[in-house]
This record gives sequence, C-alpha cells and structure tokens, in this order.
Amino acid sequence: MRFRFYLSVSAVAASLPLAGCDAAREESRANTASRVTWFEAEELGVRFAYPDSFLVGRFAQKPLPPEAAARGLEAPFQNAVVLVHPSQLRSHPLDAIPVGDVPVIWLDRPNSAPALFRLLEPDSTYSIGPLTVSRFPGFPGPYGENAFYYVAEFPDGEFVELGAHRYLAGAEEPVETHYDRVIEAILESLARTGA
Repeated sequence: MRFRFYLSVSAVAASLPLAGCDAAREESRANTASRVTWFEAEELGVRFAYPDSFLVGRFAQKPLPPEAAARGLEAPFQNAVVLVHPSQLRSHPLDAIPVGDVPVIWLDRPNSAPALFRLLEPDSTYSIGPLTVSRFPGFPGPYGENAFYYVAEFPDGEFVELGAHRYLAGAEEPVETHYDRVIEAILESLARTGA
C-alpha cells in the first residue's frame, strides 16, 4: 500500500475530538488548535487532512476463501486508510489493526456497486464543495448503528466511504468517540488526487 504524507500545515478548531478518551479531551481543551497532516492514498485516489493526533495504519488482512478469490472478489477493507488514536491502538501493530476491535476512522472505496447507496435511506444528503455527501444512520453490515457511515461522491462519479466507531471499546458505560466530527472535518479537505 503506497501512501504519501505531507507536513502539518494548517489548524482546525480545538473542538474537534481527538480520540474520545480523557487524555485526548484534556489535550484538546489545553490547546487552542489542533494541527493537521495532509495525506495521499494512491489506491483510493484521494488526499485529505486529518488531525495529527491520529496515526495512519491499515486493517489486518485475512485471506479470502479460495472460492471467493477464484471469483475475483476483493477482501473487505483491503485498501482502507485507517486513522487511530495512539491511546486506542494498544499493542496492535499499525499495519495489522484488527477490524472491529479498535475504535478507528476508516476511508475506503465501497466494495458494493454505487447504485446500492441510492437504495439506502441516508439521514441527510448535503454538499461540501464539489462533494455530495450522504450520511447514513449506521454502517450497512454487522456494526449497524454502532458505527458512523458516510458516502462521498465526487463530480466524476467516484465514491469514497468514511466510517468510524461510535463508542470506545472496553468501557463499562458507552463512551462516545465523536468521530463523526472528525469525519466531517476530513470531508472539508477530501479531494481526488490529480484534481
């Protein structure tokens, strides 16, 4: 997987949650702004800015069953960009974050046909610059309403999905991540590469 990093060059409002954990909340309160880092994901054909308090990784890859591989199917999240706060990563390596075990934000190309998204009922659809963004009530799959889920459509008809866990893992009471605010800030900067 080839990625390009860019230097931290701008600031975003400190109200952006950094990870939904106490240390990150305190850091956010103490600073007047959080720096961002620009990132280019060649496999996804996009670039975007994200809070530099996050690390960039990828999900652990499991081999597809032989019959699925023979049909030319692609593993889910194979090219996903994964943003994780260091306090949530625990002992997992950045290049093999277990899907579902660690609260993260991810960006990926949808595996489903784009027409599928037109059949689902978004909570809202709005424009951010050239993007048409649909926010759904949850992830269409096993995480359901426990995940934030957005689909961004570019003017050229390409799609990128953005998702995130709604809650931190392992807390006795549900603790919200507020990662939807981070996704919305990412959407402000999301652009096609070469555009």
